[in-house]
Amino acid sequence: MRFILFTGKGGVGKTTIASSTALSIAKNGLKTLLISTDPAHSLSDALSIKLSPEPEEVANNLWCMEFDVYYSMKKYWSNMKDLMYSVFKFQGVKNVVADELSVLPGMEEGAAFLWLEKFYEEQFFDVVVIDSAPTGETLTLLSLPQSINS
Repeated sequence: MRFILFTGKGGVGKTTIASSTALSIAKNGLKTLLISTDPAHSLSDALSIKLSPEPEEVANNLWCMEFDVYYSMKKYWSNMKDLMYSVFKFQGVKNVVADELSVLPGMEEGAAFLWLEKFYEEQFFDVVVIDSAPTGETLTLLSLPQSINS
């Protein structure tokens, strides 16, 4: 499985390039997921279709989804609490407090990371193309595993 990430400042064409890349890969017979983590939901606009927060097939070998933080937090709430507890347990934080910490900044990136982990574990898709949010949010997402391990 491959992950291809398109990142950069807003308005530089990430969505256009990510969409074109995903379509080209799908046309070559590989199961491809195009996922947008941009809160602006520009992928729906670019494709002229309403996308859901779950992968849905939009063409042969091409699935798309737009990350929705509220949907994802609800779906992964238990995982997020466990993640927060594991990060803060060495600081003396109890499970009850971990619930409260689960609404901290960065939880959106944590939920997005859990989606990517799910796709990797399932191995259904051959390629996951990520149309990322602007650079700042993406760097937070990419640094999450390192933050958890330290």
